[in-house]
Amino acid sequence: MLLSPPAPPARRWLVLLVWLAFLLEVVLFTFGRNVIGPYWSPVALLLCGLTLAGAAAVYTTNCHLTWAPAGQPSRLVRWVVGSGAVLLSAVLTGGVVAKQIGRQPLSELLTHSDIVPALQVYVSRWLSGAQVYQRIELGGYSFLPNYPPLQWLPFVPAELLGIDYRWWAAGALLLALAAYQILVARLGLSWGEWLLKALVPVLVVHFVVLTERNLMGLTVESLAFGYYALLALAILHRSAAARAIALVFCVLSRYSLALWLPLYAVLLWYESPKQARRTIGLALALTGAILVAFLWHDPSIFLRAQLENFDVTVGEWQNHVEDTLHGWPRHVFTGTGLAPWWYHGPAAAAESIRSLQTVHFAVCAAVPLLWGLWWWPRRHRLDVRLVALFSLKAYLAVFYAFLILPYVYLAILSLVWSWFVVAVVSGSPQRFLQPIALPAAPNAGSATPTA
Repeated sequence: MLLSPPAPPARRWLVLLVWLAFLLEVVLFTFGRNVIGPYWSPVALLLCGLTLAGAAAVYTTNCHLTWAPAGQPSRLVRWVVGSGAVLLSAVLTGGVVAKQIGRQPLSELLTHSDIVPALQVYVSRWLSGAQVYQRIELGGYSFLPNYPPLQWLPFVPAELLGIDYRWWAAGALLLALAAYQILVARLGLSWGEWLLKALVPVLVVHFVVLTERNLMGLTVESLAFGYYALLALAILHRSAAARAIALVFCVLSRYSLALWLPLYAVLLWYESPKQARRTIGLALALTGAILVAFLWHDPSIFLRAQLENFDVTVGEWQNHVEDTLHGWPRHVFTGTGLAPWWYHGPAAAAESIRSLQTVHFAVCAAVPLLWGLWWWPRRHRLDVRLVALFSLKAYLAVFYAFLILPYVYLAILSLVWSWFVVAVVSGSPQRFLQPIALPAAPNAGSATPTA
């Protein structure tokens, strides 16, 4: 028995809702950031992210994802044009990136940010054979290293080649775009819809770089964008090795998704216990091997580094002299996080931060649980790959909304993930979303046939 997707009128409204939520999200991250003030702008941004994930999930109910036939004549053309879109992004945005990096020469970078100088310490220690994870002395102060191994190891080639780390990270942003182009090429969309979806992220990248100068000028955060884009591709395919490797890259760089992983493990197990064992086993083995290789001498250093960072956060919350916005700490009132709602509370800064940390943990734990409770009664009607994609979007929206220091360049990761959600919501879904066949018995296995 084939299950029917939502009726065409409902699907059209859901497509419009997805696009509206996405476009509003783009505006609130770029030219419209803080447009309705530092209190309500992040609320609107969070609602856009949750609406995007929820509408996409309802839209794909009773459907499973399939790929365009391998022999489709236009597949090669789509890949070539997709590659052209990546090159277009490099040309369109490369000049802006060059100006931003040029304004912050490496010799002066430490006066504005310690991100790249700290990464240079990690890399130089490793190349010289020294112990990487020990206290760092930089710019007249010392701190414990808090970057996981895969946050700095990719910059070893950049160091050897004499390339600025920020340019190296910019390449990871192009990698994210390339991963997205691979996805939309494989969906077999109509030419008009495909061109629209191929070009929209190019414009989004340009708008983001124009409006968030710190992203390319001071940070290497776009490295994580590349990692998570590869994870999105891996989730939608069924290679255990690809999924495991992508998970390891994400966990050992920006480990934002940690509390979402139990839900993903359940989804993997439901899809295929054998594949789940392979994916989870390989991911754990790789993660363990990397952590042991670098942290065997002091396994608790990351925990101590996080405790040390608490004092830094308190200092940021109390910063009323320098780097302020209307007399408020700029890194708290960014327009992307809900921290301002705690900032003016009756408690002292340290107590307010601890309260926000508690809420942050609670809501991030609740999101996967709620998605799991929603999915389980409908498990025969949903493609687990799409559930994973949409639930992680909702999780990332919540995670970055409740950060104690809501840096914009961190939260942009949620916007990059939105590309992949929008890609699978189509005005012509029959090209890649096929009706699910209801299993003969409740325990007959996964409702997601092998594509």
